[in-house]
Amino acid sequence: IFREGYDSVSWQNAMTTAAAVCAGAACFVNNTMSTAPSNNFHQLNLSGGWAFSPSTKLAGGLSYGRNTQNDSYAPTSIMQASGVAYNMMQAGGLPQSSLNGSVITRHADLKLTNQTTKDLVLSAGYKFNERDNRTASNTYLYMQIGNAAYTGVNLPYSNKKTQVEVAADYRLAKNQNIRLAYEREDIKRWCNSVADGFQCIASPSSDENKLGLTYKLKASDNVRLNAGYAYANRSGDFDPAHVANTGNRANRGSLLAGGGAADWVTNGGNRLGYVAYPYASRKQDILKAGVNWQASDKLDLGLNGRHSDDRYNATLGVQDGKTTSINLDANYAYNEQSSVSAYATWQNSERKLSASSDLVLAGTPQYAAPAINVWTNQLKGDSNTFGLNTKHTGLMGGKFELLGDLSYSLDKSRYSTQVPYLATCGTAAVLTCGDTPDIKSRLVTFKLTGTYHVDKKSKVVLAYRYQKLTSEDYYYNGYQYGYTPNRVMPTNEQAPNYSVNMIAASYVYSFK
Repeated sequence: IFREGYDSVSWQNAMTTAAAVCAGAACFVNNTMSTAPSNNFHQLNLSGGWAFSPSTKLAGGLSYGRNTQNDSYAPTSIMQASGVAYNMMQAGGLPQSSLNGSVITRHADLKLTNQTTKDLVLSAGYKFNERDNRTASNTYLYMQIGNAAYTGVNLPYSNKKTQVEVAADYRLAKNQNIRLAYEREDIKRWCNSVADGFQCIASPSSDENKLGLTYKLKASDNVRLNAGYAYANRSGDFDPAHVANTGNRANRGSLLAGGGAADWVTNGGNRLGYVAYPYASRKQDILKAGVNWQASDKLDLGLNGRHSDDRYNATLGVQDGKTTSINLDANYAYNEQSSVSAYATWQNSERKLSASSDLVLAGTPQYAAPAINVWTNQLKGDSNTFGLNTKHTGLMGGKFELLGDLSYSLDKSRYSTQVPYLATCGTAAVLTCGDTPDIKSRLVTFKLTGTYHVDKKSKVVLAYRYQKLTSEDYYYNGYQYGYTPNRVMPTNEQAPNYSVNMIAASYVYSFK
């Protein structure tokens, strides 16, 4: 239950100064913004299980939630420098006094397992999640700052996901196991009764089939190996004639008549063939492998790797992507109460996309215009992390324990763009293609926590944390004096860099 005591926050217009540089009908003394509305959320949960026999068991749960919000809209009139109140809504622009929002969430999950034989375990699972947005869709008539009429419609977005999985775990030999699993996922997206009868989403549904195989081997008492492969195939429905909820809806008649003056845009303003990658059909291959070595009673080593290859079925948009990661960790317990661990991770990712920079001719909807003058772009990223942590227990007569953690991470990303139809794209005067400088961020984190057990029921915890971020981003070069583009005010803003020190103390008491 959340309650907000105010409906808006106001602050003085930065342009309203003693020099009266802001004056007239388009000048406002104060700016006003609405705050988060009061709202209620209630949820009922039920979980349980049933053992049909010693070898067959069923477990699952149900959930039902209701989220409502019915605060009155914030004031729509604001004061101008001329002393006249300005109404931000047209006459009749508020179809109702509040949103009267309502969202219902439902969840269900079931899992059936059966110990078919001594070496074989079969399982089947089902999951259901639904977000049903029952908020009414209405047309709102705004007035822009320039005193021009503007029309918009709210879209109550809903979605539903169902997942089904069947799997078999089989023991090949005493030290070998294999798991075969199949998963099916279906997603539906919609809006309930959109005003004006228009579609609210570009991809109403998608389904994905995934098949995975995992193999585990205990090579010896000290060495364990695992390897796995998964293949996924996603098919997505996409409507290129979808009208995005962008621009002035008052001009919808121009769009429907095929005119070129409409503010609405089809397919998000993109060319025929463009599909946003979260909704595009995709094929994916995933490889995993790892080894764990208990080198001694005190030393444990682990190495794991993962690689994924994504291929999207879209003429324009993201074409493919690859991600590779390697994780190495070691743990050394130099006595029964103390240990030290070290870890290192490396990750590399890249994605390629194609796009078209052509303008759409008047009277030609974007979804009907083929893509020509195609340009391509690649985004690559590297992430490296190194860390060291330690744990000491049994200090001060067994009452004090100490935890420490030190980590360093370096992340880099860079773009490369090719514009083959523009021979001058790489010249200093144009510079619309080529490679950008690396965008970098370095983060150092140190944490130290001490816990003193006063007695069996109470303890005192003291903690210290230090964090430092250093970043480099060429984007901020354009904010510097003498280097700003036309019509951009220089702020001399720098890439984010900060240091944080934190000290915390707490007392914990258990009533058990």
